[in-house]
Amino acid sequence: MGGHGHDDHHHVHTNPHAIQESDEQMPLKIREIDLIKHNPNMFHVSLFDVGQAYSILGGASWLASTATGGLFGYWYYSQKLRHTPATFYTRIFLTFSRVALGSLVGGWVGYMKFGDRQRLHNAWVAERLRRRYPEALDLDQTDLWKFKGVRPHHHFYKWT
Repeated sequence: MGGHGHDDHHHVHTNPHAIQESDEQMPLKIREIDLIKHNPNMFHVSLFDVGQAYSILGGASWLASTATGGLFGYWYYSQKLRHTPATFYTRIFLTFSRVALGSLVGGWVGYMKFGDRQRLHNAWVAERLRRRYPEALDLDQTDLWKFKGVRPHHHFYKWT
């Protein structure tokens, strides 16, 4: 039914000049959205996978930075308490808030220094694609390196 020498089979275009990488290496570098569209499942990171989240945040270095920030927050507030005593409940609340603020700042600094922002970008794009296009959950393309610089051909990406 194709007519004019065309058949109904869809030809998959690839880029034969792309640098070859294994599928395990693909999520480790920041990738273009069009490449992630070929198989967003390969780049997806579950929010509830503690090991991968810990790795993306920066691992032990991030944890040490967070703890150092919390300890600095505690030290800073304890120095203030030496000169201005507080009631029991005020002391607990303000100590907790200073430790939490110090940990938050320490964690942010640790992520900026040690975190894997490239993998986080890929995981974020993959998550958004999987939510917007539920059909993308069925994609299982392998040898993704062949699709670098190639626009996806899937019908549900037609308008993007």
